[in-house]
Amino acid sequence: MSKPPETAVILTAGPAILNGHQVAVYPKLLLPIANRPLMEYLASVLGAAGVTRLLVLAFAGSKDFEIKESLPHITQDVELMFQESPRGTGGSLKAAADRLGKAPFWVVHGGLLLQTDLRKMWEHHRQSGTAATVGVVRLTEEAWHMERVQSDAEGRIGAIHRIHPLQERRSTLWPVGLYLFEPSVLDLIPSDKYFDLKEQLPAQLQEKGKPARVWEIAGYCRLVNSINDYVKANEDVLLGRVQFALEDRAGFKESSVASPKNISPGALVKDPVAVSPSARIEAGAMVIGPAAVGENCHIGAQAVISECIIFPGARVGQAAYLSHCIIGEGVEIGNSVCLHETMVLGDAAGWEKEMRADFGLERSGGAERIRTIRMPQVGGNQFYRLIKRAIDIVVASLALSILSPLLLLIAMAVKIDSPGPVLFSQRRCGLWGKEFNMYKFRSMVVNAEELKTELMNINEVDGPMFKIISDPRVTRVGRFLRATNLDELPQFWNVLLGDISLVGPRPLAMEEMRLNPQWRDTRLSVPPGITGYWQIEAHDKVHFAEWIRCDIDYVRNFSFWLDMKIIIRTICKFFPGLSKRANGIHSAA
Repeated sequence: MSKPPETAVILTAGPAILNGHQVAVYPKLLLPIANRPLMEYLASVLGAAGVTRLLVLAFAGSKDFEIKESLPHITQDVELMFQESPRGTGGSLKAAADRLGKAPFWVVHGGLLLQTDLRKMWEHHRQSGTAATVGVVRLTEEAWHMERVQSDAEGRIGAIHRIHPLQERRSTLWPVGLYLFEPSVLDLIPSDKYFDLKEQLPAQLQEKGKPARVWEIAGYCRLVNSINDYVKANEDVLLGRVQFALEDRAGFKESSVASPKNISPGALVKDPVAVSPSARIEAGAMVIGPAAVGENCHIGAQAVISECIIFPGARVGQAAYLSHCIIGEGVEIGNSVCLHETMVLGDAAGWEKEMRADFGLERSGGAERIRTIRMPQVGGNQFYRLIKRAIDIVVASLALSILSPLLLLIAMAVKIDSPGPVLFSQRRCGLWGKEFNMYKFRSMVVNAEELKTELMNINEVDGPMFKIISDPRVTRVGRFLRATNLDELPQFWNVLLGDISLVGPRPLAMEEMRLNPQWRDTRLSVPPGITGYWQIEAHDKVHFAEWIRCDIDYVRNFSFWLDMKIIIRTICKFFPGLSKRANGIHSAA
């Protein structure tokens, strides 16, 4: 067997996000699993396969974490490389090409908890002669979960049947974020463009006549993408369902018979429990496993902690009762508080009062059970959303009334200029992905969608976008309408209906968001808008990364005042004389 790769690239993003909630300021690779950073488990598996060098690719927004200080037990050389803007998994690799050299290398998702012999994957890769091997797991579905209801658009049932596994045509192989690449793969990735490994690279390899191969992972594998994944990962390690060859297991309490100095006499710790040496458990408290109590935590007297994950710096008051909970870093839980299946994040001062008022309780989708309380934004967000909707209704109603003569003139101009309908309608995604028909004045020829395929080779943007600065499909009137944004005026009707808002991310079709699911889910968590941060900040730029950055910035910072600034800057585009005033708003927005 030839020598396996010595370099592994760990892909990570910004702060750790589970179910849309930021659970930590650092990336997923540093999330504690049984009080050990997730990356330590990953590094042990990679090390057993001969990896001596870890290259961590992160966004500039995660610079507040010190990875080397956070991972004292990793024996490999660790290098950290930051990027100013998201470029996709493939674009990130291309940026690091100079550091990867001419040897094969691993690429691993930073949220992957894995226990398998990667040397077998290397041997499979070498024997197949492929340029890329993708690690997969086979998904299995219980028979009763394969029951399906066939119904029409009006909800009338035609049949209820159970699919036999042999009738299931969808693939049961799921990529988990584990790759093995030859250096030649980097030549297929364009420079300075957004590129996604899963969506775009396999097609490129297929065209070259060297399709990527799959390797089915034998052993334990869990990709931490949700709260449920995170809870299960902790349980699996604490209960011994998966075991790692970690050299230092300090802080893992093997037996409840031993009583470390940080556990007061009279406190009960029932295995399996991971207790940090710097944590403090007061007399009469009970910690029932599987549970993890992080660094500098304080568990008050008579408190009961049952199957919980307590992040570093958290404090639990006297006689509090927590069952199946996640308590975020630095959170303080008051005395005698009772919580079940709850995640508490951020500064939770006064949260008990808000909880009784039924504010801030957010249910996770699907099979998730744990609700989330995050108090700093709760009241403000609800009030902001109400005000935002009220403004949308008032402004849209006035705009449609006042601008009706102009709308009529534009409609006549469109009809006279070229054959076809006056309005262009297309299915777009609104809040949480709900589809609606978005209306605009038609600015292109009728067969624009058919011509799009022919023009794909001169597309001037990267990622899933299609944009040509001087698009030949645009009509004469259409050029004027686009230059003045008058083609967007019919969208005030969509605002009135509640499909979109005045301000928000640009409404897109689901297909246009497929290359970056995290960006898609983030932007769909707020209503789309006629104008938005991207429209005023980067509309003339052709890099998909700029679009991602603008949308994420807006969602993270959305507020009434940010909306007002965006609206003012949008108006300034129609009145060049206001540009100097707009410059002051530019830096603040």
